[in-house]
Amino acid sequence: MTITQQLADIALGFQYDTIPAEARDVSKRLIVDALACGIGGYHSETGRIVRDFAAEYGPRPEASLIGTNLRVSCSAAIIANQAMLRYLDYNDDLPIAVGPGNLVAAHPSGALPVAFAVAERVGASGAQLIETMVAGYEVIGRLLAGFKTSLEVRGVHHGSVLPYAGCAMAGRLLGLKSSEIAHAMGIAGSLTVGLDILDAEGEEYTMTKNLADGMLSERGYAAAQMAKRGLTGPERIIEGHKGFAEVLLGGTNMFVWAAERRGEPWILNAVIKGMCAEATTHGHLQATTSLVREHKLVPEDIALISIRTNQRSVYHTGDPVKKYPRNKETADHSAYFLTAMAVIQGKITPRIYAQANFTDPTVIGLIEKIALVHGPEYDAIVPAAEVTIELRNGSRLVRRVDKDDLVGEPTNRMSDARLRAKFVECTEGIMTPSEVDRIIEQCLSLEKLDRVEDLMKLTRIATKDPLAKEHA
Repeated sequence: MTITQQLADIALGFQYDTIPAEARDVSKRLIVDALACGIGGYHSETGRIVRDFAAEYGPRPEASLIGTNLRVSCSAAIIANQAMLRYLDYNDDLPIAVGPGNLVAAHPSGALPVAFAVAERVGASGAQLIETMVAGYEVIGRLLAGFKTSLEVRGVHHGSVLPYAGCAMAGRLLGLKSSEIAHAMGIAGSLTVGLDILDAEGEEYTMTKNLADGMLSERGYAAAQMAKRGLTGPERIIEGHKGFAEVLLGGTNMFVWAAERRGEPWILNAVIKGMCAEATTHGHLQATTSLVREHKLVPEDIALISIRTNQRSVYHTGDPVKKYPRNKETADHSAYFLTAMAVIQGKITPRIYAQANFTDPTVIGLIEKIALVHGPEYDAIVPAAEVTIELRNGSRLVRRVDKDDLVGEPTNRMSDARLRAKFVECTEGIMTPSEVDRIIEQCLSLEKLDRVEDLMKLTRIATKDPLAKEHA
């Protein structure tokens, strides 16, 4: 069997009653997290643009547009909802360290809007949504686990694994056979690859960073639609000549397929982010914020901040182009800016990305006092780090944070209370706490929900939406 045939069988094999209880619970909390991020991106410029796009691009009423009472085509909903979900850089992560400076990773929720949209279209239940989500995350995890190098070092965007999950999610919900899902993966995989200029060192980031995962995963839905109608695709898309492994990873030996992998579902390895910032920075940001709060530090106290961390974080978030960011998309990947705001605010929240902070003299002054140092001992335990703060009075403060210290890691699950606090933080000024509680309550009892559409209705923002009025 080809790898895509095996992936298709795996994706179709998940049934609600046989999914481990912990995986079902984690799935529901990841849905809470994704909706928090999606609503949190509603008022962004990205959010405004993609909603306007969706209303005109996909007027067929199949799926909900987060934050509005609009229903648009599945394709439009997938693209727009994912762009809003990605905006805060707060959505889940699935990282695997494979060597110094080389991190295999993806944001699995990049494909989740496929499950939301198609579940609405076919009238699926909450239990079916959980099955579909676990299947999609499994496809992503199985692929990433086979990589011997990351996509980014090859110049390819990490979202290029998401079309395969999109095929699995859409295929399940649309009733495709295993062979049809395999063909869909061949169709989407051969025609859908992202360039890593969107997430590259030496390049300023743009709003397309927010759009990438949705555009890539939506092609999985489109491919499933075509495969259902009989269109064929290269089933050896992963292992074949000039296929994924050979071209994107650099050789067929750079992908090792574990056909008989046993153990827990891959969804249990997903990280719920505790900070809205690039994932490899979380260790040193927690170290900095804890020292700032404990010692009641202010910017004027600081002489120097030295960050000892993994190689990937040093070159990726310490990139000179990112040192003085000019937009949100670059700022959330700038260790310098993030550390400066950690000192000023004592925490990292969506509010730090106000445009005025990018040119604030206090922020710039702190940035000039920050140094990043590669610590080889941290390469295998990303995002662990150690921070040393030298004060103007001559004293030194040191704090190390290990991976397991970070709330949201699989070994340190985020509590319901902390997850709710994250949702409230994301939706400040957009939703009331009682509206947030209704969404969370529905998500945590998702197996009792008859129609996913009823959950998506709860994401509507009560304040008047000019876009909804314009396109009514």
